[in-house]
Amino acid sequence: MASCSEMKVGEVYVCEDCGLELQVLKSCADSEARACSCSEPLSCCGEQLVLKQ
Repeated sequence: MASCSEMKVGEVYVCEDCGLELQVLKSCADSEARACSCSEPLSCCGEQLVLKQ
């Protein structure tokens, strides 16, 4: 369940189907006026990205 409003700098999220990895370089908390307003979890290949352990 990777909602951008919950992601923290340095975390890596992965698609368990194709292996795509995304690293958080800047969090919503760092955005101007906290403008981030994601309400849907990020997904790839029709599945939600998961935090890489």
